Amino acid sequence: MRLVKISTAVSVLLALTFVPAYAGQGKSGTHGPKTTTTHGPSAKGPSTTTHGPSATGAAAKPVKSPKTPKVDTTLAKADTSTKSPKSKKSDTTTANSTSTTGTTTTTTGGTTTTTTPAIDFTSGAVGSKLTKNTALRSKIETRLTALGYTGTAYQAAYGFKNLGQFVAATNVSQNLGLSFEKLKVQMTGLTVKADGTVLKANVGTDGKVTMVDPALVTNAAPTKSLGQSIQTVKSTVVDPTAAAQTATTQANAEINSTTTVSK
Repeated sequence: MRLVKISTAVSVLLALTFVPAYAGQGKSGTHGPKTTTTHGPSAKGPSTTTHGPSATGAAAKPVKSPKTPKVDTTLAKADTSTKSPKSKKSDTTTANSTSTTGTTTTTTGGTTTTTTPAIDFTSGAVGSKLTKNTALRSKIETRLTALGYTGTAYQAAYGFKNLGQFVAATNVSQNLGLSFEKLKVQMTGLTVKADGTVLKANVGTDGKVTMVDPALVTNAAPTKSLGQSIQTVKSTVVDPTAAAQTATTQANAEINSTTTVSK
């Protein structure tokens, strides 16, 4: 009996010794994580770890962005290069080309107007006589058209010394099949385009004859007689002097037959 009681007492003591240990572990396992493990890190951790770096990183990237000033600098250079002085060069070129034409230039409100002095081909010794002698003028115009001349009778007569010389030149062109324009250049040193532009023969330093604006002539080509002009234009003519005399006789007859004598 005594032994039974001692064993029972020992068992009770052992039970009392281990029960509090297990009881403590149960309480710490149940309530511990809620107060220390669960609530502690969740409150502090997200606020310091999650929000801290994201806020710092987002704010830093837009502030640095070095690409924006580079783009601005490039555009500024492009604008500067666009303002190249091409307009000035084109203005200089226009001025040079205008000065070499020998014409009059007037600038009004930024607009440049080039004017060429008009020539009255109906005036002068030859032009005025053609104006009075309409029958002869009509005859000469028909002749020139057949020869391929595109200007008027007044333009064709411009530069000749007298009416007889002009009519004789048209007769030579018709009789020998020569270019009237080439004969005229040899006899007068002038040519007139269909639009009224007058050009003059100029002898260059190389001896070559070119037709230029009269204002630019530095060495005018010498003029020749009708016979000499025939020889220059068509060297195969056997007797250019006789051909010139025949044409002159014809011209005098035409002028006399078409001239009206006023009483």
